[in-house]
Amino acid sequence: MSGSTSDGRKLSQMMLRSSTANAILEHINEALITLDAGMNILDLNRAAHDMFGYQDEEIIGQPFLKLVALGDMDCDVAEMTNRPEFLCDAIHKSGNTFPGEFVLSPIHDEDLVHHIVIVRDLSTRKAIENALHREKELAQITLHSIAEAVLTTDANGVINSANSASADLLGSTEEDLVGRPLTDKLVLDNLDQRRELRKALKDALEYGVSTELNDSASLAGKSGEEVAIAGLISPLRDSDGKNIGSVIVLQNVTNERRMQELLSHQATHDELTGLANRREFERRLQEQLRIIKTNHIAGAALLLDLDRFKIVNDTCGHAAGDLLLRQLTQLMSVQIRSSDTLARIGGDEFAVLLPSCDDKSAGRVAESLRQTVAEYRFRWENRNFALGVSIGIVNLDMEWSSVAEVISAADSACLMAKEAGRDRVITYRKAGEEEQKRRGEIEWAARIRESLELNRFRLYCQPIVPISPDNDRWSVEVLVRMVDAEGNMVPPMAFIPAAERYDEMTYIDRWVVENTIKQWDADPETFNAMDKCNINLSGQSLANEAFLDFVIELIENHKVPWEKVCFEITETAVVANLEIARAFIEELSGRGCRFALDDFGSGLSSFAYLKHLPVHFLKIDGVFVKDILNDKIDAAMVESIAQIGHAMDLETIAEFVENDEVIAALNKSNVDYAQGFGVCRPFPLEELGDYIAKQTQKKGPRKIAM
Repeated sequence: MSGSTSDGRKLSQMMLRSSTANAILEHINEALITLDAGMNILDLNRAAHDMFGYQDEEIIGQPFLKLVALGDMDCDVAEMTNRPEFLCDAIHKSGNTFPGEFVLSPIHDEDLVHHIVIVRDLSTRKAIENALHREKELAQITLHSIAEAVLTTDANGVINSANSASADLLGSTEEDLVGRPLTDKLVLDNLDQRRELRKALKDALEYGVSTELNDSASLAGKSGEEVAIAGLISPLRDSDGKNIGSVIVLQNVTNERRMQELLSHQATHDELTGLANRREFERRLQEQLRIIKTNHIAGAALLLDLDRFKIVNDTCGHAAGDLLLRQLTQLMSVQIRSSDTLARIGGDEFAVLLPSCDDKSAGRVAESLRQTVAEYRFRWENRNFALGVSIGIVNLDMEWSSVAEVISAADSACLMAKEAGRDRVITYRKAGEEEQKRRGEIEWAARIRESLELNRFRLYCQPIVPISPDNDRWSVEVLVRMVDAEGNMVPPMAFIPAAERYDEMTYIDRWVVENTIKQWDADPETFNAMDKCNINLSGQSLANEAFLDFVIELIENHKVPWEKVCFEITETAVVANLEIARAFIEELSGRGCRFALDDFGSGLSSFAYLKHLPVHFLKIDGVFVKDILNDKIDAAMVESIAQIGHAMDLETIAEFVENDEVIAALNKSNVDYAQGFGVCRPFPLEELGDYIAKQTQKKGPRKIAM
């Protein structure tokens, strides 16, 4: 062994006798190890010492296998020379291993065969490979986990990869998609959409341009149903920026598009009857006026006001009234053409648009509708009710300039039908336009002003109670009723629309505020027991500077606590006078007064302007509350409004609450307060003290809600 070692050293010294060669070998970055014929270590360069951690005296003469972890390699020392290149772990002095690449080169000298081994540390390369593998695995897992369908194509538009979501969307398998032209597998619903797809793919492949698919794009699903999609086609580039293919990302937006259609339908249709609402009717009427001016085709508009509907609503309740309206809708719908529009534009008001209809035909349709209503009998709990309808007709021609003008004329003709004895049809005559308008305005203005002068208004109130047992702050909303000449109570919807139309609301608002304050003066203990007293204000009063001064002077003179006063303003009034409303609210809020935004959610812009108004309460439109148990959309709207309100530090009040089940649902949606027949029916304001006394015996006004 010593002879062999001596021979090896002689050989090594001969190879390294040049100082220049020594310097090169010592300073190269690769580890060099010289082995003798027995595969024992003769010498190491500096890089080898650094790599393995040994000094000369620790390793020279030791077997080469001391540095190599052969592991599962089926190889011994003798056979190692037959495998000049191999990969295996190298062993450091510390005992730790690291991945290495070994290259054995034989050296022949005087019949002696020695070896020089070059060793490369592959740790960094291995780490990079592992990182790339993990990244690739992560990308594959992510790609197959995301909900979006993702496909890639080559430069010819042939699919070369597809995730599982794309296979599901296209009703295929990943294997079947790969290798097929994109336009063969992504088949859109109509020719125009397919042309757009081909153009988008060409733009991505040839010009490097990204294209969003048309909003109306759709394809046939697995079961033949239409699947709405949205997506993006983008170019795929290599490291040099050359287009080498495309990436297509698609989303199934069927549910979103159906929701949009539903919301659009809700925005343009009456929820109770399914008919077009006032906004949609006016839009269609506007379009009809445009067509008439362009094509000189006649048409007609009808306004229908049900007679004696109030009797059913007041004696049998809203459920009966709602059923009556739905039944009448079905009966009236069969009396008109499919091209006509039947709309519900108010509580018991309907309108009909008759395009391409002359005077006589419009009269026949109106009479048919009148007769249908007259012959209809509504049955509720063993009682039969007969109704009537007053109809005003406006024949449309090129002289009508606006929708408002047509509606006003139809309203005047309808009013004349009522004045003439109800249950009849009156056609508006332009020759008598001023007379008809004057008669209508005088009639309504006279009734309202006469009631104001004779003090024939009455104040009612309805409690607003907290839903959470941890909240003991309750309040009431002040309501107004008119008393007719016969002493019968006239509900607000019978005269408020007319008062708004003919600018009488400010007079009514003044009467309500002044008489509420008088009642407060007469019984301060009762009012101070509440958290606040809600008083409704109209849009006309908001825009009246004198009214603001009137309110400030009245409240300060009577020393009513500002923080106990809360004014309710309807959403529609705020939208119509946003800047004026904000100034009004800011002025009184600065004095401590609070504000509630009434009928919130009834307009499409509700959330958009809310952040600009310093209000304190949101009164959720009752149309969403009354069906919260049966309609998921209504329930979602209520919950959304509550969340938005709380995010803005606003409290929410639900209207039209009819039973304990609704209250429980509102509690789950985190609504703060409830108001409606299920809490308490309206009662005269002068009876408020008695109400409080009764509820105190029940341990608080809240008990009535539970």
